[in-house]
Amino acid sequence: MKDSKNWYHLIGICGSSMSGIASYLAKTGNYVTGSDLKSCEISNLKSQIFLGHSKKNIQKDIDYVIYTSAVTEGSAGYVEIEEAKKLGLKILKRSELIGRLLRNKISIGATGMHGKTTTSAMIATILKDAGFAPSFLIGAEVPNLGASWGLGKKITPTKKNNKFIFAPKDVVKEGKVEYFVVEACEYDRSFLDMKPKIGVITNIDKEHLDYYKGGLPEIKQAFRKFIKQLPENGMLFVNQDDGNLMSLIKSAKCKVKRITFKKPWPGLSLQIPGRHNLFDATIAAHVAHELGIDSKIIKHSLNNFEGAKRRFEVVGAKDNITVIDDYGHNPAEIRSVIQALTEKYPDNRKIMVFQPHQQQRTKLLFKEFSEAFKGIDELIITDVFLIAGREKDTGENLAKKLAEEVAKKGIDAEYITGYESIVDHLKKIVKSGDIIVTQGATDIYKVGEEYLK
Repeated sequence: MKDSKNWYHLIGICGSSMSGIASYLAKTGNYVTGSDLKSCEISNLKSQIFLGHSKKNIQKDIDYVIYTSAVTEGSAGYVEIEEAKKLGLKILKRSELIGRLLRNKISIGATGMHGKTTTSAMIATILKDAGFAPSFLIGAEVPNLGASWGLGKKITPTKKNNKFIFAPKDVVKEGKVEYFVVEACEYDRSFLDMKPKIGVITNIDKEHLDYYKGGLPEIKQAFRKFIKQLPENGMLFVNQDDGNLMSLIKSAKCKVKRITFKKPWPGLSLQIPGRHNLFDATIAAHVAHELGIDSKIIKHSLNNFEGAKRRFEVVGAKDNITVIDDYGHNPAEIRSVIQALTEKYPDNRKIMVFQPHQQQRTKLLFKEFSEAFKGIDELIITDVFLIAGREKDTGENLAKKLAEEVAKKGIDAEYITGYESIVDHLKKIVKSGDIIVTQGATDIYKVGEEYLK
């Protein structure tokens, strides 16, 4: 501790949104502790992780207590927030901390309701392959990068990219600059705390309606503010085909680059299927191009990009049966996965196991969900995952209702409760050549893993 810069305590340290930050902070010379309801190992962390939340975990010598949006008054971790307030400690939301980390760097923030993980991962991968040595914080493990986080280093800009507007005087020290790529989540307006130099917006859609109770108008208002915050010497990359997004770009003070689905980046032959991935690659390519990276490097990097964990991830195969897992939990994301399945496996029978994430999302987007599964041959829907501290069980069986509604549309859909029961059912119905997809932002991937065993 004596040799450390600061002492950070992270509440919920084992979560995907915090573990990378913990590793980054430790790697940069800070002392890091944390607490969670589950155990885990954090890279570079040589300190204690407390199993469970307690006010005893909070010491008066801690410099910063970091929490995520998941820590609310109704959650187990809030007791540590209360103790930190009592001791007068500095308390920062995760997004506020990221905003501090981005200062004095050429920061790139990718946001949007769908595709921000893949897009930010692609941008960081291209920068790495081009020798830009970026730091990055992404919401999933990225095989090409070796982790969900990375500590970069300052580099001397080449003659080609030194002219670039994204290397203003405020980030240049001794002729060197540092690049930092982050996935900027829009939930509870977290992305507004980050204030990147370069903004990337993949799309705007009805999502996170438990927070954005005003619906799409409120969501657009938050994105408008994100756009307004971009500096004049920065740049904004947007999806030209998204009407919700295009109505906001007049708010930008900086240069705006419009990207369309109709003009994919030339020479791309991606390993990961789907039009949505091709678009994410195209927008990432445009960002890299504006940074002065050679087109050959961009094409080579993207064509060798293996995807991100839980984003159309091929988990394994057994007896000519392939198991794929995807994190998508919104109707638009489900449709994109089905399109990718149709593209990659046009002649195979497709079985999807879907777990709805959050009761309010399922209820508010019920109609959209009921129409999202066209192209699936057999659909299994299991119980809605409730988010602790953010919602209460109303007793309404939305999963069963959704299965019944989908079945009315001519799709073989049924409701099954319990992962073990789903695995047993799969053993009975799956045939050689079938594709199984576990779908959702929950532990539903365990069904695929168990089936493969």
